[in-house]
Amino acid sequence: MEFRISRTPLLNSLQRTQSIVEKKTTLPILANVLIEARGSTLELSSTDLEVGVVQACEASVLKEGAATVHARKLFEIIRELPDQDVHVTLKQGQMEIRCGRTVFRLRSLAPEEFPKIPAIKSDRSIRLSASLLSDMIRRVSPSIATEEARYTLTGVLIQMEKRDGETLFRMISTDSHRLSLCERVVDQKEALEELCPSAGAEGRHIILPRKGIAEMGSLSEEGQDREILFGIHQENAFVRTESFSMLMRLVQGKFPDYRSVIPSQVEACLELEAPVLEQALRRVAVLSTEKSRGVRMAVEPGKLIMYSTSPELGEAQEELDAVYSGEPFEVAFNVKYLMDVLQILTGSIVMKFGKGLKPCLIHDKNDSRYLYVVMPLRL
Repeated sequence: MEFRISRTPLLNSLQRTQSIVEKKTTLPILANVLIEARGSTLELSSTDLEVGVVQACEASVLKEGAATVHARKLFEIIRELPDQDVHVTLKQGQMEIRCGRTVFRLRSLAPEEFPKIPAIKSDRSIRLSASLLSDMIRRVSPSIATEEARYTLTGVLIQMEKRDGETLFRMISTDSHRLSLCERVVDQKEALEELCPSAGAEGRHIILPRKGIAEMGSLSEEGQDREILFGIHQENAFVRTESFSMLMRLVQGKFPDYRSVIPSQVEACLELEAPVLEQALRRVAVLSTEKSRGVRMAVEPGKLIMYSTSPELGEAQEELDAVYSGEPFEVAFNVKYLMDVLQILTGSIVMKFGKGLKPCLIHDKNDSRYLYVVMPLRL
């Protein structure tokens, strides 16, 4: 194998593979990137056996072939090279990388050992804009669970349905303390049958893994609002653009009944500005305890008073103007859960409270298609 390529496209392609490569693995080959040179194209593949990505870029291929080398080290090498052409040659089990007067040699493992990423055979897919997909993922990401003990919560539930003549694409995530739901109208005449929520309790749940979701969210980083093909094939989901494809194994299991968590009866409704609330919470949270990160809220007609107390350090209090005309009440929240959503919402927000310790529903005053539900703390 031998090829020449400009440093920048090679660096960008390698960067796409980094988030998938396993940093700690008992299989050394999973720490490698597979490089295949043929025709005028270079294909770089990485996988953790659950998510596999293939990134293509143009290159001057002098001799076709394939090799695998340590993905992170190759990325670090290319990143540090000057912005010139890179000459890569496979010699006696080593990959030689030349750029100007600089030469690196990396040990290569046999490409036959690299797990094969299955080709995408299904043509049933929907077209989504990268910016829409990225925005939806940004909105649901805070609620994705990180504890592997509840495996089905470490992904995002994907649904699609027809309603009132519109086709809706929906993402839902929860870590059992809060829940995010984002749905958007998409330019599709029909919903993919595989994504339609089943009325039956045994209906299939399409749950995408966290790592795959993160990679999907980065597809608009290049600044181009490209079109993305997304679909389901057997037990896998796939994403495809002109030069990139990803196959991810679906998370197996049943997602919780998220509709039962969303409050249906509201006893109190509070309106205020998200940036103002976020700044006030940052100040009050300085003296919240490290363990609970709790902030207490006293809601009265026309105002919201927030308190935090640290037995060792002292207490903080701040009062804000708010649109509210009901009976006074108090509630407490983990401040991090509120801050996460306030970094997403930018205008006037609505906070809807149920009775007692029922979850609080938060959404933009002008956008009820993005909902954030958070459980309060016990006072």
